[in-house]
Amino acid sequence: MSGWKECLLGDVITLKRGYDLPHSARSPGPFPVVSSSGITDHHAEPKVKAPGVVTGRYGTLGQVFFVSKDYWPLNTSLYVQDFKGNDPKFIALLLSTLSLGSQNAAGAVPGVNRNHLHAMEVCVPPLPIQRRIAGILSSYDDLIENSQRRIKILEEMARRLYREWFVDFRFPGHEDCRFVESPLGVIPEGWSTASIDQVCSRVTDGSHFSPKSVDEGLPMASSKDLHAWGLNLDSARRISLEDFEELVRNDCHPLKDDVLITKDGANYLKCIFVVRSDEDVVLLSSVAILRCNDLINPHLLAAILSEPDVKARLSNYVTGAAIPRIVLKDFKRFEILLPPRDVQGVWANIAQSLTKQIWCLIDQIRNLRLTRDLLLPRLLSGQIDIEALSEPAISDS
Repeated sequence: MSGWKECLLGDVITLKRGYDLPHSARSPGPFPVVSSSGITDHHAEPKVKAPGVVTGRYGTLGQVFFVSKDYWPLNTSLYVQDFKGNDPKFIALLLSTLSLGSQNAAGAVPGVNRNHLHAMEVCVPPLPIQRRIAGILSSYDDLIENSQRRIKILEEMARRLYREWFVDFRFPGHEDCRFVESPLGVIPEGWSTASIDQVCSRVTDGSHFSPKSVDEGLPMASSKDLHAWGLNLDSARRISLEDFEELVRNDCHPLKDDVLITKDGANYLKCIFVVRSDEDVVLLSSVAILRCNDLINPHLLAAILSEPDVKARLSNYVTGAAIPRIVLKDFKRFEILLPPRDVQGVWANIAQSLTKQIWCLIDQIRNLRLTRDLLLPRLLSGQIDIEALSEPAISDS
Protein backbone atom coordinates (compact mmCIF):
# COMPACT_ATOMS: atom_id res chain seq x y z
CA MET A 1 0.00 0.00 0.00
CA SER A 2 2.84 2.30 -0.87
CA GLY A 3 1.70 5.91 -1.11
CA TRP A 4 -1.70 5.31 0.49
CA LYS A 5 -2.54 7.80 3.20
CA GLU A 6 -4.86 7.67 6.18
CA CYS A 7 -6.89 10.85 6.58
CA LEU A 8 -10.37 12.23 7.15
CA LEU A 9 -12.95 12.27 4.38
CA GLY A 10 -13.02 16.06 4.69
CA ASP A 11 -9.35 16.10 3.70
CA VAL A 12 -10.24 14.32 0.44
CA ILE A 13 -13.49 16.03 -0.62
CA THR A 14 -15.84 18.80 0.45
CA LEU A 15 -19.53 17.89 0.56
CA LYS A 16 -22.24 20.51 0.11
CA ARG A 17 -25.99 20.51 0.66
CA GLY A 18 -28.21 20.51 -2.39
CA TYR A 19 -30.40 23.46 -3.24
CA ASP A 20 -34.04 24.25 -2.58
CA LEU A 21 -36.01 24.01 -5.80
CA PRO A 22 -39.32 25.90 -5.79
CA HIS A 23 -42.25 23.66 -6.64
CA SER A 24 -43.24 26.12 -9.35
CA ALA A 25 -39.89 25.49 -11.05
CA ARG A 26 -40.43 21.73 -11.36
CA SER A 27 -42.17 21.89 -14.70
CA PRO A 28 -40.95 19.64 -17.55
CA GLY A 29 -37.76 20.84 -19.18
CA PRO A 30 -34.41 19.65 -20.53
CA PHE A 31 -32.40 19.77 -17.31
CA PRO A 32 -32.17 16.69 -15.04
CA VAL A 33 -32.50 16.75 -11.26
CA VAL A 34 -31.02 14.44 -8.62
CA SER A 35 -32.54 13.78 -5.20
CA SER A 36 -31.91 11.35 -2.37
CA SER A 37 -34.29 8.80 -3.90
CA GLY A 38 -32.58 8.85 -7.29
CA ILE A 39 -32.70 10.82 -10.49
CA THR A 40 -36.20 12.23 -10.68
CA ASP A 41 -38.49 13.15 -13.54
CA HIS A 42 -38.64 16.76 -12.34
CA HIS A 43 -36.67 19.28 -14.37
CA ALA A 44 -35.68 22.91 -14.02
CA GLU A 45 -33.00 25.24 -15.29
CA PRO A 46 -29.86 24.65 -13.19
CA LYS A 47 -28.27 27.55 -11.30
CA VAL A 48 -25.22 25.51 -10.25
CA LYS A 49 -23.18 22.86 -11.95
CA ALA A 50 -23.07 19.76 -9.76
CA PRO A 51 -19.82 17.78 -9.85
CA GLY A 52 -19.72 14.07 -10.53
CA VAL A 53 -20.88 12.50 -7.25
CA VAL A 54 -24.12 12.89 -5.29
CA THR A 55 -25.02 10.99 -2.12
CA GLY A 56 -28.36 10.65 -0.34
CA ARG A 57 -29.05 12.98 2.55
CA TYR A 58 -32.64 12.03 3.35
CA GLY A 59 -34.76 9.10 2.23
CA THR A 60 -32.45 6.48 0.71
CA LEU A 61 -29.57 7.20 3.06
CA GLY A 62 -26.10 6.64 1.75
CA GLN A 63 -27.05 5.86 -1.85
CA VAL A 64 -24.32 7.17 -4.14
CA PHE A 65 -24.73 8.33 -7.74
CA PHE A 66 -21.96 9.08 -10.19
CA VAL A 67 -23.26 11.60 -12.72
CA SER A 68 -21.43 12.26 -15.96
CA LYS A 69 -23.10 15.58 -16.72
CA ASP A 70 -24.58 18.59 -14.93
CA TYR A 71 -27.46 17.99 -12.52
CA TRP A 72 -29.39 20.17 -10.15
CA PRO A 73 -28.89 18.58 -6.69
CA LEU A 74 -31.98 18.95 -4.51
CA ASN A 75 -31.72 19.83 -0.83
CA THR A 76 -32.39 16.18 0.06
CA SER A 77 -28.96 15.38 -1.40
CA LEU A 78 -25.31 16.09 -0.74
CA TYR A 79 -22.93 16.62 -3.61
CA VAL A 80 -19.16 16.88 -3.91
CA GLN A 81 -18.33 20.56 -4.20
CA ASP A 82 -14.56 20.02 -4.28
CA PHE A 83 -12.70 16.81 -5.17
CA LYS A 84 -9.40 18.36 -4.02
CA GLY A 85 -7.53 16.83 -6.93
CA ASN A 86 -8.94 13.31 -6.51
CA ASP A 87 -10.53 11.19 -9.25
CA PRO A 88 -14.35 11.66 -9.26
CA LYS A 89 -15.10 8.03 -10.20
CA PHE A 90 -12.81 6.77 -7.47
CA ILE A 91 -14.55 9.07 -4.98
CA ALA A 92 -17.93 7.65 -5.99
CA LEU A 93 -16.60 4.13 -5.39
CA LEU A 94 -15.08 5.15 -2.06
CA LEU A 95 -18.34 6.70 -0.84
CA SER A 96 -20.26 3.57 -1.87
CA THR A 97 -18.14 1.48 0.54
CA LEU A 98 -18.63 3.74 3.56
CA SER A 99 -21.41 3.26 6.11
CA LEU A 100 -23.06 6.56 5.28
CA GLY A 101 -26.42 5.51 6.65
CA SER A 102 -24.89 5.15 10.12
CA GLN A 103 -23.96 8.85 10.11
CA ASN A 104 -27.54 9.94 10.76
CA ALA A 105 -28.37 13.26 12.29
CA ALA A 106 -30.77 13.18 15.21
CA GLY A 107 -34.40 14.04 14.56
CA ALA A 108 -37.75 12.65 13.56
CA VAL A 109 -36.64 12.38 9.91
CA PRO A 110 -33.31 10.53 9.68
CA GLY A 111 -30.64 12.21 7.61
CA VAL A 112 -26.92 12.28 6.92
CA ASN A 113 -24.90 15.03 8.61
CA ARG A 114 -22.12 16.18 6.27
CA ASN A 115 -19.98 17.32 9.20
CA HIS A 116 -20.08 13.77 10.54
CA LEU A 117 -19.14 12.49 7.08
CA HIS A 118 -16.19 14.87 6.85
CA ALA A 119 -14.89 13.40 10.13
CA MET A 120 -14.91 9.79 8.88
CA GLU A 121 -11.51 8.11 8.65
CA VAL A 122 -10.54 6.87 5.19
CA CYS A 123 -7.48 5.49 3.41
CA VAL A 124 -6.79 6.94 -0.05
CA PRO A 125 -4.17 5.96 -2.67
CA PRO A 126 -2.26 8.31 -4.98
CA LEU A 127 -4.11 9.69 -8.00
CA PRO A 128 -2.62 7.21 -10.57
CA ILE A 129 -3.78 4.27 -8.44
CA GLN A 130 -7.21 5.93 -7.98
CA ARG A 131 -7.59 6.13 -11.74
CA ARG A 132 -6.43 2.54 -12.20
CA ILE A 133 -8.95 1.25 -9.64
CA ALA A 134 -11.75 3.32 -11.17
CA GLY A 135 -10.82 2.04 -14.64
CA ILE A 136 -10.92 -1.62 -13.61
CA LEU A 137 -14.28 -1.36 -11.87
CA SER A 138 -15.73 0.88 -14.60
CA SER A 139 -14.89 -1.86 -17.10
CA TYR A 140 -17.26 -4.19 -15.26
CA ASP A 141 -19.93 -1.50 -15.35
CA ASP A 142 -19.35 -1.07 -19.09
CA LEU A 143 -19.74 -4.82 -19.65
CA ILE A 144 -22.96 -4.84 -17.62
CA GLU A 145 -24.31 -1.89 -19.61
CA ASN A 146 -23.35 -3.60 -22.86
CA SER A 147 -25.22 -6.77 -21.87
CA GLN A 148 -28.25 -4.74 -20.79
CA ARG A 149 -28.24 -3.00 -24.17
CA ARG A 150 -28.15 -6.37 -25.95
CA ILE A 151 -31.07 -7.61 -23.82
CA LYS A 152 -33.15 -4.60 -24.91
CA ILE A 153 -32.38 -5.36 -28.56
CA LEU A 154 -33.41 -9.01 -28.14
CA GLU A 155 -36.57 -7.95 -26.28
CA GLU A 156 -37.51 -5.64 -29.13
CA MET A 157 -36.89 -8.43 -31.65
CA ALA A 158 -39.15 -10.75 -29.63
CA ARG A 159 -41.91 -8.11 -29.40
CA ARG A 160 -41.81 -7.42 -33.14
CA LEU A 161 -41.88 -11.13 -33.94
CA TYR A 162 -44.95 -11.61 -31.75
CA ARG A 163 -46.80 -8.64 -33.21
CA GLU A 164 -45.96 -9.61 -36.78
CA TRP A 165 -47.37 -13.11 -36.35
CA PHE A 166 -50.21 -12.69 -33.86
CA VAL A 167 -51.33 -9.06 -34.12
CA ASP A 168 -50.71 -8.19 -37.79
CA PHE A 169 -51.23 -11.87 -38.79
CA ARG A 170 -48.24 -11.92 -41.13
CA PHE A 171 -47.22 -15.46 -40.22
CA PRO A 172 -45.87 -17.97 -42.78
CA GLY A 173 -48.69 -18.86 -45.16
CA HIS A 174 -50.89 -15.90 -44.24
CA GLU A 175 -51.25 -14.96 -47.93
CA ASP A 176 -53.58 -17.93 -48.57
CA CYS A 177 -55.52 -17.60 -45.32
CA ARG A 178 -59.14 -16.50 -44.98
CA PHE A 179 -60.24 -14.44 -41.99
CA VAL A 180 -63.32 -14.97 -39.83
CA GLU A 181 -65.03 -13.21 -36.97
CA SER A 182 -64.30 -14.22 -33.35
CA PRO A 183 -65.01 -12.88 -29.84
CA LEU A 184 -61.63 -11.09 -30.10
CA GLY A 185 -62.23 -9.66 -33.56
CA VAL A 186 -61.20 -10.89 -36.99
CA ILE A 187 -58.76 -13.84 -36.85
CA PRO A 188 -57.36 -16.32 -39.40
CA GLU A 189 -59.60 -19.25 -40.27
CA GLY A 190 -58.56 -22.31 -38.29
CA TRP A 191 -57.48 -20.22 -35.32
CA SER A 192 -59.69 -19.96 -32.23
CA THR A 193 -60.04 -18.25 -28.86
CA ALA A 194 -59.84 -19.92 -25.47
CA SER A 195 -59.98 -18.99 -21.81
CA ILE A 196 -56.98 -19.19 -19.48
CA ASP A 197 -58.72 -22.07 -17.72
CA GLN A 198 -58.98 -24.00 -21.01
CA VAL A 199 -55.27 -23.70 -21.89
CA CYS A 200 -53.92 -24.32 -18.38
CA SER A 201 -54.04 -27.44 -16.25
CA ARG A 202 -53.31 -25.33 -13.18
CA VAL A 203 -54.16 -21.71 -12.36
CA THR A 204 -53.19 -20.86 -8.81
CA ASP A 205 -51.02 -18.55 -6.74
CA GLY A 206 -48.45 -18.82 -3.99
CA SER A 207 -48.99 -19.21 -0.28
CA HIS A 208 -51.54 -17.07 1.53
CA PHE A 209 -49.65 -17.88 4.71
CA SER A 210 -46.31 -16.18 5.35
CA PRO A 211 -43.98 -18.39 7.40
CA LYS A 212 -41.44 -16.97 9.81
CA SER A 213 -38.18 -15.82 8.24
CA VAL A 214 -34.91 -17.49 9.24
CA ASP A 215 -31.27 -16.48 8.77
CA GLU A 216 -30.39 -19.62 6.84
CA GLY A 217 -32.99 -21.58 4.93
CA LEU A 218 -34.68 -21.97 1.58
CA PRO A 219 -35.96 -19.04 -0.52
CA MET A 220 -39.55 -17.79 -0.52
CA ALA A 221 -40.13 -15.23 -3.26
CA SER A 222 -42.82 -12.58 -3.62
CA SER A 223 -43.62 -10.15 -6.43
CA LYS A 224 -40.70 -7.92 -5.39
CA ASP A 225 -38.27 -10.75 -6.20
CA LEU A 226 -39.40 -11.11 -9.83
CA HIS A 227 -37.87 -9.33 -12.80
CA ALA A 228 -38.89 -9.33 -16.45
CA TRP A 229 -37.24 -12.68 -17.21
CA GLY A 230 -37.09 -14.62 -13.98
CA LEU A 231 -36.66 -14.84 -10.23
CA ASN A 232 -34.06 -13.02 -8.17
CA LEU A 233 -33.42 -15.52 -5.40
CA ASP A 234 -30.68 -13.36 -3.88
CA SER A 235 -33.29 -10.90 -2.62
CA ALA A 236 -35.84 -13.50 -1.49
CA ARG A 237 -36.22 -14.08 2.22
CA ARG A 238 -35.46 -17.49 3.74
CA ILE A 239 -37.79 -19.90 5.53
CA SER A 240 -37.21 -23.18 7.38
CA LEU A 241 -37.01 -26.54 5.58
CA GLU A 242 -40.16 -27.67 7.39
CA ASP A 243 -42.19 -24.67 6.18
CA PHE A 244 -40.69 -24.97 2.70
CA GLU A 245 -41.70 -28.63 2.33
CA GLU A 246 -45.21 -27.84 3.55
CA LEU A 247 -45.60 -25.13 0.88
CA VAL A 248 -44.26 -27.48 -1.81
CA ARG A 249 -46.98 -29.96 -0.83
CA ASN A 250 -49.50 -27.10 -1.16
CA ASP A 251 -48.38 -26.48 -4.79
CA CYS A 252 -46.69 -23.15 -4.09
CA HIS A 253 -43.57 -24.40 -5.86
CA PRO A 254 -43.19 -23.31 -9.53
CA LEU A 255 -41.98 -25.87 -12.09
CA LYS A 256 -40.00 -25.53 -15.29
CA ASP A 257 -42.17 -24.00 -18.08
CA ASP A 258 -44.75 -22.58 -15.66
CA VAL A 259 -45.77 -19.00 -16.45
CA LEU A 260 -45.45 -16.65 -13.47
CA ILE A 261 -47.30 -13.34 -13.15
CA THR A 262 -46.99 -10.64 -10.51
CA LYS A 263 -50.64 -10.27 -9.58
CA ASP A 264 -50.86 -8.16 -6.41
CA GLY A 265 -49.79 -4.72 -5.29
CA ALA A 266 -47.92 -2.03 -7.17
CA ASN A 267 -46.16 -4.62 -9.37
CA TYR A 268 -49.30 -6.33 -10.67
CA LEU A 269 -48.85 -7.45 -14.31
CA LYS A 270 -45.36 -5.94 -14.32
CA CYS A 271 -43.52 -9.27 -14.66
CA ILE A 272 -44.77 -12.15 -16.82
CA PHE A 273 -42.30 -14.86 -17.80
CA VAL A 274 -41.67 -18.58 -18.28
CA VAL A 275 -39.85 -20.40 -15.48
CA ARG A 276 -36.46 -21.32 -16.85
CA SER A 277 -35.73 -24.42 -14.73
CA ASP A 278 -36.84 -26.25 -11.62
CA GLU A 279 -35.45 -24.46 -8.56
CA ASP A 280 -35.79 -24.79 -4.80
CA VAL A 281 -38.12 -21.84 -4.27
CA VAL A 282 -41.70 -21.32 -3.12
CA LEU A 283 -43.92 -18.33 -3.79
CA LEU A 284 -46.16 -16.00 -1.84
CA SER A 285 -49.70 -15.26 -3.02
CA SER A 286 -48.62 -12.06 -4.83
CA VAL A 287 -47.45 -14.31 -7.69
CA ALA A 288 -49.79 -16.32 -9.94
CA ILE A 289 -48.72 -19.70 -11.34
CA LEU A 290 -50.07 -20.84 -14.73
CA ARG A 291 -49.27 -24.41 -15.82
CA CYS A 292 -49.98 -24.83 -19.54
CA ASN A 293 -51.57 -27.91 -21.06
CA ASP A 294 -50.99 -29.25 -24.59
CA LEU A 295 -53.09 -26.53 -26.21
CA ILE A 296 -50.56 -23.73 -25.88
CA ASN A 297 -46.81 -23.18 -25.73
CA PRO A 298 -45.89 -21.50 -22.40
CA HIS A 299 -43.63 -18.97 -24.14
CA LEU A 300 -46.55 -17.95 -26.35
CA LEU A 301 -48.87 -17.61 -23.35
CA ALA A 302 -46.31 -15.36 -21.63
CA ALA A 303 -45.93 -13.28 -24.80
CA ILE A 304 -49.69 -12.92 -25.19
CA LEU A 305 -50.20 -11.79 -21.60
CA SER A 306 -47.28 -9.36 -21.88
CA GLU A 307 -48.75 -7.56 -24.90
CA PRO A 308 -49.86 -4.02 -23.87
CA ASP A 309 -53.33 -4.36 -25.45
CA VAL A 310 -53.88 -7.64 -23.59
CA LYS A 311 -52.66 -6.11 -20.33
CA ALA A 312 -55.19 -3.33 -20.83
CA ARG A 313 -57.95 -5.95 -21.05
CA LEU A 314 -56.50 -7.76 -18.04
CA SER A 315 -56.88 -4.59 -15.96
CA ASN A 316 -60.62 -5.28 -15.97
CA TYR A 317 -59.87 -8.32 -13.79
CA VAL A 318 -58.06 -6.25 -11.16
CA THR A 319 -59.82 -5.28 -7.93
CA GLY A 320 -58.82 -3.15 -4.97
CA ALA A 321 -57.93 0.53 -4.85
CA ALA A 322 -55.27 0.65 -2.13
CA ILE A 323 -53.80 -2.77 -3.02
CA PRO A 324 -54.76 -3.83 -6.56
CA ARG A 325 -54.87 -7.58 -7.22
CA ILE A 326 -55.99 -10.01 -9.91
CA VAL A 327 -58.83 -12.27 -8.82
CA LEU A 328 -57.91 -15.73 -10.12
CA LYS A 329 -61.46 -17.10 -10.35
CA ASP A 330 -62.28 -14.25 -12.74
CA PHE A 331 -58.90 -14.38 -14.48
CA LYS A 332 -59.54 -18.02 -15.46
CA ARG A 333 -62.31 -16.78 -17.78
CA PHE A 334 -59.99 -14.35 -19.60
CA GLU A 335 -60.08 -15.00 -23.37
CA ILE A 336 -56.92 -15.17 -25.48
CA LEU A 337 -56.09 -15.93 -29.10
CA LEU A 338 -55.19 -19.59 -29.75
CA PRO A 339 -53.22 -20.29 -32.95
CA PRO A 340 -52.85 -23.86 -34.26
CA ARG A 341 -50.06 -25.89 -32.66
CA ASP A 342 -48.01 -26.05 -35.87
CA VAL A 343 -47.96 -22.23 -36.08
CA GLN A 344 -47.10 -22.02 -32.38
CA GLY A 345 -44.25 -24.50 -32.87
CA VAL A 346 -42.57 -22.58 -35.70
CA TRP A 347 -42.88 -19.31 -33.79
CA ALA A 348 -41.62 -20.87 -30.55
CA ASN A 349 -38.43 -22.16 -32.22
CA ILE A 350 -37.49 -18.56 -32.99
CA ALA A 351 -38.83 -16.94 -29.83
CA GLN A 352 -37.25 -19.46 -27.46
CA SER A 353 -33.87 -18.93 -29.12
CA LEU A 354 -34.14 -15.21 -28.33
CA THR A 355 -35.23 -16.00 -24.77
CA LYS A 356 -32.26 -18.32 -24.21
CA GLN A 357 -29.89 -15.57 -25.35
CA ILE A 358 -31.52 -13.18 -22.88
CA TRP A 359 -31.20 -15.72 -20.07
CA CYS A 360 -27.51 -16.14 -20.91
CA LEU A 361 -26.95 -12.37 -20.78
CA ILE A 362 -28.77 -12.15 -17.45
CA ASP A 363 -26.40 -14.79 -16.07
CA GLN A 364 -23.44 -12.80 -17.37
CA ILE A 365 -24.70 -9.62 -15.71
CA ARG A 366 -25.18 -11.41 -12.39
CA ASN A 367 -21.67 -12.89 -12.52
CA LEU A 368 -20.14 -9.53 -13.46
CA ARG A 369 -21.91 -7.81 -10.56
CA LEU A 370 -20.80 -10.50 -8.12
CA THR A 371 -17.19 -10.20 -9.29
CA ARG A 372 -17.32 -6.39 -9.17
CA ASP A 373 -18.83 -6.40 -5.67
CA LEU A 374 -16.13 -8.80 -4.46
CA LEU A 375 -13.35 -6.69 -5.97
CA LEU A 376 -14.69 -3.32 -4.81
CA PRO A 377 -13.88 -3.46 -1.05
CA ARG A 378 -10.60 -5.30 -1.65
CA LEU A 379 -9.38 -2.78 -4.20
CA LEU A 380 -10.39 0.22 -2.12
CA SER A 381 -8.73 -1.18 0.98
CA GLY A 382 -5.49 -1.97 -0.82
CA GLN A 383 -5.81 -5.74 -0.22
CA ILE A 384 -5.32 -6.49 -3.94
CA ASP A 385 -2.32 -5.45 -5.97
CA ILE A 386 -3.85 -3.65 -8.92
CA GLU A 387 -0.82 -4.39 -11.08
CA ALA A 388 -1.81 -8.07 -10.98
CA LEU A 389 -5.30 -7.31 -12.32
CA SER A 390 -6.39 -6.69 -15.89
CA GLU A 391 -9.58 -5.05 -17.04
CA PRO A 392 -12.25 -7.45 -18.33
CA ALA A 393 -12.55 -7.64 -22.11
CA ILE A 394 -15.49 -5.67 -23.53
CA SER A 395 -17.21 -7.05 -26.60
CA ASP A 396 -20.14 -5.74 -28.62
CA SER A 397 -20.79 -9.10 -30.23
